[in-house]
Amino acid sequence: MREKPNVYVVIMAGGGGTRFWPWSRGKQPKQVLPIISQRPMIRETVERVRPFVSPEKILIVTSRSQAEDLHRQIPQIPPGNILIEPMGKNTAPCLCLAALYIKQRSPQAVMVVLPADHYIADRRRFLRTLREAAGFAARQNFLVTLGVQPTEPETGYGYIQKGEILNAADGIKVFQAKAFREKPSRPKALSYLRRGDYLWNSGMFIWNVDVFLEAIKKYLPDLYRGMMVLKDSLGTSCERLLLEKIYKRIQPVSVDYGIMEKADNVALMEAKFPWNDVGSWEALTKIWPKDKAGNALKSGDRAAQGKVLAIDSSGCLIRSEEKLIAVIGLKDVVVVEAGNAFLVCPRQRSQEVRRVLQELNDKGWKEYL
Repeated sequence: MREKPNVYVVIMAGGGGTRFWPWSRGKQPKQVLPIISQRPMIRETVERVRPFVSPEKILIVTSRSQAEDLHRQIPQIPPGNILIEPMGKNTAPCLCLAALYIKQRSPQAVMVVLPADHYIADRRRFLRTLREAAGFAARQNFLVTLGVQPTEPETGYGYIQKGEILNAADGIKVFQAKAFREKPSRPKALSYLRRGDYLWNSGMFIWNVDVFLEAIKKYLPDLYRGMMVLKDSLGTSCERLLLEKIYKRIQPVSVDYGIMEKADNVALMEAKFPWNDVGSWEALTKIWPKDKAGNALKSGDRAAQGKVLAIDSSGCLIRSEEKLIAVIGLKDVVVVEAGNAFLVCPRQRSQEVRRVLQELNDKGWKEYL
């Protein structure tokens, strides 16, 4: 019988609250909001992996401004497991920091990396996939990433091409990752769908902590040298000040671009569960319940709940927090009321909400951020 690997789960929760403005804000990013259920997304993510690992083996990486709120949402996670980055430097530094913590506790551990804000409908299949991936990563020197079978020519996701089969167990196949593709045009996405050898890049990873640190050393040597200075100061009174100095020097880089797209030991595991990265208001039209006209309508969560009325309208996403929102004759439009602001835009342009935030920042209207 194979020995079970010692698994730690790392949840990345450092988002800046941009994609779901005006509901999400700088100090209230989407992971602390009940976007897909009655519970905050971070709590959904933690509860989803609880049958897999104990709270003592779940680490959350976040920013200082969000740490206190996150801990209120997930009090079962030990305070020492909430790792605070001095500033956002993308995913490679974030995961390097988490890897150092895990290596300090268990040098041969397997590290499962999950974003805090994904929608996963089938928890049983999800956990089965994680168990298979952790077992494979413990036995093989591969950096494993989960790929999801595309159901449509989605242009908002990256894609990974499948190479030769490395392993197959319990109906889950593991491939050599052949190529990474950035978010494609619609014609490209259609061609990937027709070919059948591309999976959506889910942004979920599984690897042995030493295999990952070796990859950082090889492909991101500056980051490796900088972070190794921190190794002996983890958990001490010197850590915070030293980490701030290190983060000021290191360059921001994603783990996809910095490592996964360059390494020759990347494995792609085919995950067969419903998944959505919940990256825009448009994405919620595939998750929230709809009326007969295809409208996704939602009232707020405060005591003075808002109301929504859609007349002769179809394909709209409307969320009211405190006020009545009534629309007539609209099609495929997003209308959101939250706090001191409204957002109104065509559904297909909801990804452009960042332009609003940039304008607000340029005008100095900080109270809306």
